[in-house]
Amino acid sequence: MDLHCKHLVIHAPNWLGDAIMAQPAMRAFAMGVNAQRVSLIGQPWLADILPWLDLPGAVYSPNGVQDGDASILFPNSFRAAWQAVQSGCKRRIGYRGQWRSLLLSDALTPRISMLTGHHRDYYNDLATQMGIKLGSPDVHLVCPEESVILGEQMIMEHGLDVGRTLCIAPGAQFGGAKRYPAESWAKVAQLLSARGFHILALGTPAERDIAAQVLAVCDGPSHNSAGATTLAQCLQLLGASRGLLCNDSGLMHVAAGMGKRVVAVFGATDPERTAPSGKHVHLLYQPASCSPCLQRECHVAGHPCMLNISPEQVATTCLEDQP
Repeated sequence: MDLHCKHLVIHAPNWLGDAIMAQPAMRAFAMGVNAQRVSLIGQPWLADILPWLDLPGAVYSPNGVQDGDASILFPNSFRAAWQAVQSGCKRRIGYRGQWRSLLLSDALTPRISMLTGHHRDYYNDLATQMGIKLGSPDVHLVCPEESVILGEQMIMEHGLDVGRTLCIAPGAQFGGAKRYPAESWAKVAQLLSARGFHILALGTPAERDIAAQVLAVCDGPSHNSAGATTLAQCLQLLGASRGLLCNDSGLMHVAAGMGKRVVAVFGATDPERTAPSGKHVHLLYQPASCSPCLQRECHVAGHPCMLNISPEQVATTCLEDQP
């Protein structure tokens, strides 16, 4: 399909993890359409993540745009399609559904189900159906040198050694069912601290108390940055660190896209649908009979899908291949 236009508008997914999984497709559109301007619209945190997304020429537009020629709608909502109509874009491209087909100029039929297929493939197929060539089907983020330097400076200001710092993100915004128990993360942190690693906790203000509980048992240097940084600063810290220990979360996809060593614990969600791409990704998944439940909160006594994974197993995985 001919998609040449002067001003391309990309409406990014609404969740951090999905925005990262959509990066290959967003980059394909930014590279494959000979547009003079590329605008990225969506959640405010996109301004922080944009420098890492490798979308040539793209500029974040916090208030949307009114002069776009074509809009690529990654969110499947009626609202996103209606917003594109109101902006005056003549080409409005996205998947049909949510009663919005009549609002789209190019209403595509999904060939990959988000219920069974990988979300990254689902987004990539939007580009494929429009005849846009994918440079790579996997996520490849850039790590701006100046951002990494700022991250190194912050790590040192927190009294940590950059070369020994491992990040841990014990939270997950979707809900408690995705979270490895805080006491188990604490044991992991304790084991790694005993091996000489400095532990840096990342997360949102809502996860600060969980992070404090995890770090309380560390014998060596540690710092709680959860809720104390902007997303931009969080990315800087992550970019300067040795790697990330986490649940299935947005930061998991970010770290993997950076090429960092990632150890992620899965339980309520399905790695077949949301596993990150990356050469140094290690997933721990030992499902219970109820897994994957895809629920926000666990309603089974003992949270068995997480209980099946021991802190010692997580720590051992973290230590594999470490210099």
